[in-house]
Amino acid sequence: MNMTDHPPEGTVQGGEPGSPPAVSAPANTAAEERPGVVHSIFTMRCPECRRGKVFANLFLKMNPTCPVCGLKFEREPGYFLGAMYFSYAMAIPPLTAMTLLQKWRSPERSMASCIVVSALVFIPLVVPIVRFSRVLWLHFDRFFDPQDRQTPASKSN
Repeated sequence: MNMTDHPPEGTVQGGEPGSPPAVSAPANTAAEERPGVVHSIFTMRCPECRRGKVFANLFLKMNPTCPVCGLKFEREPGYFLGAMYFSYAMAIPPLTAMTLLQKWRSPERSMASCIVVSALVFIPLVVPIVRFSRVLWLHFDRFFDPQDRQTPASKSN
């Protein structure tokens, strides 16, 4: 094959005289690539298509389905109870570290006052931790159980 038979991707090709030149598009653009799992978790995207936003606002309002692929986020009532395990695992280490650091720096303070101060300092982190734990749960659950669960009524039909 001769190099002059096919111009490189992204170059202008000549057409009919007087017609606008055609531009060949690159075969794989970045827009066609699926984002990575870690990226989609940290940007709080759908576990299926990794593009749709899980949350509708900056607080805790979730989209019922993915705006891109239509995946239903809450598979069943109480689905996000599993996210509490992730939330607990993310909340306890910083709370414990803050409490122990306070006690170490001020040994004369009571442990109860250290716990209360740590809890008050921790309050602004509650919403981000709950959001992140729900996204982690979605990705975790979709990884281990990728098929939509069927209800007993739909299995018997």
